Amino acid sequence: MSYDLRVNLLRNGSTYKSNIMMQLDKMNALEAAAFQGADPHFTYTAITINLPSIYGLVLFRDHMQDQVNIDPVTNALRVYLIISDPELHYIDGHWSFVCTRMRGT
Repeated sequence: MSYDLRVNLLRNGSTYKSNIMMQLDKMNALEAAAFQGADPHFTYTAITINLPSIYGLVLFRDHMQDQVNIDPVTNALRVYLIISDPELHYIDGHWSFVCTRMRGT
C-alpha cells in the first residue's frame, strides 16, 4: 500500500525545503531487516517528486516532517528519518531512499 504525503525536509532541526510531495511504500519485514536497528513495521521506501536535481539536497539522517498527519504519542506532526543513502535519479528528477517513522520523539 502506498501513502502520498506533503512533507518538509528538516536538517539540524530547522526546515530546509518545504512542500515536497513524497510517496511511501511499506517494506516487508525481510527487506526492512537489512537496515539493522530499524523497526520493520514502520520502515518504508520513499520517492520524492518535484525536487531540484541538486546532488546533496537530501542526505542520510535528514528528517521528513508530514504537514498533515499527527503522531498520537507526541501530539505533533509525524516525522520520518532517512536511514539509507538517498539516490538522485536525474532522468525524471526524483529522489529515492528508505525511511523509518519516528515514534515518540
